[in-house]
Amino acid sequence: MGLRQWVIDWLEAGRTKNEPDRQTESFPFPFGIMMSKGNNQPVPKRTAANLRLLSESPIPRRAINVIKNGITKLNWSVAAIDENDSDKYKEVCKIIERSLLKPNPADSFRTWLEQIVEDMLVCSAGSSEILKAGDPQRPFRMYPTDSFSIDLYPDWDGKPDSYRYAQRVNGKHVSLKASEMMYIRMNPRTNTPFGLAPLETVWESVNNFIESHRAAGKQAKNTFLKKLINLGKGADKEAVKAFISYWTSEVMGQGKMPVIGGFEGTSVLDLGATDDKALFIEWQRFLIEIVAIAFDISPKKLGQTKDVNRSTADSEDDDTDDTIQSIAENIVEHINNHIIDGIFHLGGAVEFKFHYETSLKHQKLKADIDAIYLDRRVVTPDEVRDGKAMKELPNKHGEVLLMPGKTAVININEPAEGKPPDDPVEPNIDEPNTDE
Repeated sequence: MGLRQWVIDWLEAGRTKNEPDRQTESFPFPFGIMMSKGNNQPVPKRTAANLRLLSESPIPRRAINVIKNGITKLNWSVAAIDENDSDKYKEVCKIIERSLLKPNPADSFRTWLEQIVEDMLVCSAGSSEILKAGDPQRPFRMYPTDSFSIDLYPDWDGKPDSYRYAQRVNGKHVSLKASEMMYIRMNPRTNTPFGLAPLETVWESVNNFIESHRAAGKQAKNTFLKKLINLGKGADKEAVKAFISYWTSEVMGQGKMPVIGGFEGTSVLDLGATDDKALFIEWQRFLIEIVAIAFDISPKKLGQTKDVNRSTADSEDDDTDDTIQSIAENIVEHINNHIIDGIFHLGGAVEFKFHYETSLKHQKLKADIDAIYLDRRVVTPDEVRDGKAMKELPNKHGEVLLMPGKTAVININEPAEGKPPDDPVEPNIDEPNTDE
């Protein structure tokens, strides 16, 4: 150690570091392949092929589509957090919106979002590479990436310019910095750097459903009577062979009741259930409910209508909407952190947000609440319109507190009383409500 370094260490000894060194381990327990943390090696997630295969079966696919379609149908916007800064950040908001609408040459925002949500529900995380571009109109690109190909460095030091991810390509690793990859985890935990996908939690249940469904399909396809015919002690091989020939030729497929005689002690034995119980229908319904619970959606969305009435249906629909909103907010947080703050350094000033639509019942309830707030002069019309993803009223007419019961006609083409106009507006002589 040189004198210069000794002086630096001595000066820093009594000063708190901007980024202190932590004393605890991020993931103290072993995980990954061969139960090894990997330390300086990226750690892969297991069971990729099986989870992808399970996601293509009917019930999990329906659960995935319910959540994915609910998120992709949401309207979204990029705007200044403070209304007073709207004009200041108007152009940069347009640039961000333009870039998000076309995140890369091959994808629109919808197709990009679908791939992200799919991997969050199947792979436990949605991954997208983020690159800066020289185009001032679209200064960044986002490329969705197969999350199963992304390995993690468990000992990442927390710095955005340090390597945190690595993608496996043809047996080699391509290391990526924390700022170059948007990795949106589902159900983050402290014992592993990976998240936990809903499909992983129902791995065994989905396997059981597929097996029971396949077995029921075979039984329904190859129908036969669940009976065993005992021809008695006097029947030899020739008699059995003759009876099989008779049964095959005269009974199978004829839909007739077979009648035979000449055998002493003939009896009929049941082999099992002959109704829907033989197909394990109730067991399959139970497994469908398990899948719905794992994805936090209503079993009704997966085709289960048993024991469903108006009250339970409304409650379950609310649960599904809460799940969609929770996953959407996870995506919103990462877009704001990686794009708004990471690239444009406007965190806290500009935000990306989804606009959630609710049922007609909730819309009516919210409209009643908004009317009360407007009547009590708590909010302005523009604040109510902002909650509906609507633009403000022109000429600042929406920035005033309304007087209760005031229903006079207002010309929105003229500036509000006491407020200067945004742009000069020529008086309209044909407008009956325009002052002379």
